[in-house]
Amino acid sequence: MLGINVASDTEADARKFVAQYKAPYPVGRDAAGEIAQRYALQRVPTTLLINRDGTLFGRADEEMTEDEFTKYIDALLQQYKQK
Repeated sequence: MLGINVASDTEADARKFVAQYKAPYPVGRDAAGEIAQRYALQRVPTTLLINRDGTLFGRADEEMTEDEFTKYIDALLQQYKQK
Protein backbone atom coordinates (compact mmCIF):
# COMPACT_ATOMS: atom_id res chain seq x y z
CA MET A 1 0.00 0.00 0.00
CA LEU A 2 1.21 3.44 -0.89
CA GLY A 3 -0.36 6.86 -0.46
CA ILE A 4 0.17 9.52 -3.09
CA ASN A 5 -0.17 13.22 -2.37
CA VAL A 6 -1.49 15.03 -5.43
CA ALA A 7 -0.02 18.19 -6.90
CA SER A 8 -2.97 20.35 -5.85
CA ASP A 9 -2.05 19.82 -2.17
CA THR A 10 1.01 21.36 -0.63
CA GLU A 11 3.71 19.18 0.84
CA ALA A 12 3.03 20.80 4.23
CA ASP A 13 -0.65 19.82 4.04
CA ALA A 14 0.32 16.27 3.12
CA ARG A 15 2.73 15.99 6.05
CA LYS A 16 0.04 17.34 8.39
CA PHE A 17 -2.48 14.76 7.11
CA VAL A 18 0.00 11.88 7.50
CA ALA A 19 0.85 12.98 11.05
CA GLN A 20 -2.77 13.58 12.05
CA TYR A 21 -4.06 10.24 10.77
CA LYS A 22 -0.87 8.30 11.53
CA ALA A 23 -0.80 6.78 8.05
CA PRO A 24 0.59 3.23 8.47
CA TYR A 25 1.97 3.22 4.93
CA PRO A 26 4.49 5.27 2.96
CA VAL A 27 3.22 8.44 1.29
CA GLY A 28 4.84 9.87 -1.83
CA ARG A 29 4.21 13.07 -3.73
CA ASP A 30 2.96 13.45 -7.29
CA ALA A 31 4.22 17.02 -7.63
CA ALA A 32 4.25 16.91 -11.45
CA GLY A 33 0.78 15.34 -11.66
CA GLU A 34 2.00 12.37 -13.73
CA ILE A 35 0.23 9.72 -11.65
CA ALA A 36 -2.98 11.74 -11.52
CA GLN A 37 -2.90 12.09 -15.29
CA ARG A 38 -2.05 8.43 -15.95
CA TYR A 39 -5.00 7.19 -13.91
CA ALA A 40 -7.37 10.09 -14.74
CA LEU A 41 -7.86 11.22 -11.16
CA GLN A 42 -10.79 13.61 -10.88
CA ARG A 43 -11.16 14.02 -7.12
CA VAL A 44 -9.59 13.31 -3.78
CA PRO A 45 -9.70 10.86 -2.22
CA THR A 46 -9.47 8.28 -4.94
CA THR A 47 -8.40 4.74 -4.18
CA LEU A 48 -6.66 2.83 -6.95
CA LEU A 49 -5.80 -0.84 -6.89
CA ILE A 50 -3.05 -1.44 -9.39
CA ASN A 51 -1.77 -4.79 -10.61
CA ARG A 52 1.92 -5.63 -10.61
CA ASP A 53 2.11 -4.71 -14.28
CA GLY A 54 0.70 -1.21 -13.63
CA THR A 55 -2.78 -1.88 -15.01
CA LEU A 56 -5.78 -0.73 -13.04
CA PHE A 57 -7.60 -3.50 -11.15
CA GLY A 58 -10.18 -1.36 -9.38
CA ARG A 59 -10.93 2.16 -8.25
CA ALA A 60 -13.20 4.08 -5.93
CA ASP A 61 -13.61 7.81 -6.57
CA GLU A 62 -14.78 8.46 -3.03
CA GLU A 63 -13.94 7.55 0.52
CA MET A 64 -14.05 3.82 1.21
CA THR A 65 -15.03 2.00 4.35
CA GLU A 66 -12.63 -0.52 5.79
CA ASP A 67 -14.96 -3.34 4.68
CA GLU A 68 -15.04 -2.04 1.09
CA PHE A 69 -11.28 -1.73 1.04
CA THR A 70 -10.87 -5.26 2.42
CA LYS A 71 -13.15 -6.67 -0.30
CA TYR A 72 -11.07 -4.99 -3.03
CA ILE A 73 -7.81 -6.25 -1.55
CA ASP A 74 -9.18 -9.78 -1.14
CA ALA A 75 -10.34 -9.80 -4.79
CA LEU A 76 -6.96 -8.51 -5.95
CA LEU A 77 -5.08 -11.16 -3.96
CA GLN A 78 -7.45 -13.89 -5.15
CA GLN A 79 -6.50 -13.05 -8.73
CA TYR A 80 -2.88 -13.99 -7.98
CA LYS A 81 -3.83 -17.18 -6.12
CA GLN A 82 -5.64 -18.44 -9.23
CA LYS A 83 -2.57 -18.14 -11.43
